[in-house]
Amino acid sequence: MGHPHTAATPDDKRDQTGLLTRFVPNRLKHSFLYRWFLRLVRVLQLGSAAASLAIFSSRVYKVYRLVNSIKTRRGINNATGAVEGILAAAVLYTILATLMSLSLKGGGARWLRWLWVLLDLAFVGAFIAVAVLTRPNGGHAGPRHCYGSRDVTGENNITGDIASGDDTCDLPWGTFALAIASTILHAITAAFHEVRHHYRNNKYGHVNEGPMGQSQGYTTGERNGYTNGGTTGYTNGGTTGYTNGGTTGYTNGTHGTAV
Repeated sequence: MGHPHTAATPDDKRDQTGLLTRFVPNRLKHSFLYRWFLRLVRVLQLGSAAASLAIFSSRVYKVYRLVNSIKTRRGINNATGAVEGILAAAVLYTILATLMSLSLKGGGARWLRWLWVLLDLAFVGAFIAVAVLTRPNGGHAGPRHCYGSRDVTGENNITGDIASGDDTCDLPWGTFALAIASTILHAITAAFHEVRHHYRNNKYGHVNEGPMGQSQGYTTGERNGYTNGGTTGYTNGGTTGYTNGGTTGYTNGTHGTAV
């Protein structure tokens, strides 16, 4: 009948990664929409982290100049430094994760995909911490920690820096909102991953790359790739033209020899 080919088999749920991927319906998780939704989430993670870092860095720069214009010991408080560090790490991670998701089919090796799960969970916790530190009601790096004109008036005799007003006081609002969004986005990519297609040899079939192995006219049913067959077991063949073979062999096929 020809050389063996490779046919798709149903996905092994043990090979699926992501905390909730196995609960997604097969039709959905093999779809184009599902794959590109997850990739879009990665891109949004990168955009959110980069925007948060840019906004908060503007605030940090301003606070650094304000605070160090009225004291001789330079530096920023621990909460501000923690938020800046988390956001910088998030940008680096999301750049790497986005590139991997776009370049590696199925997300890469199984151990790598579980590593993404752990890192995403870690950043869920990290962005919750950012939201707490920048929250409007009492966050140590939040928008209520402003410097009034009476706090920053004058010139530092040692550094020569001249203090000015605090016009970046509301920027942590943006960091707070984006931290909540990033928490949700990282939770999504920790819970849901792309699935990989599995293949096996099929003596009579062709390579079936659809989610249920139907791209070449066969469906995944019996051991040899036939489903609901009659005596010969062929059903609605695609490329070879087999249709409901009976005891006499092939009908409407490309071969004229009867069995």
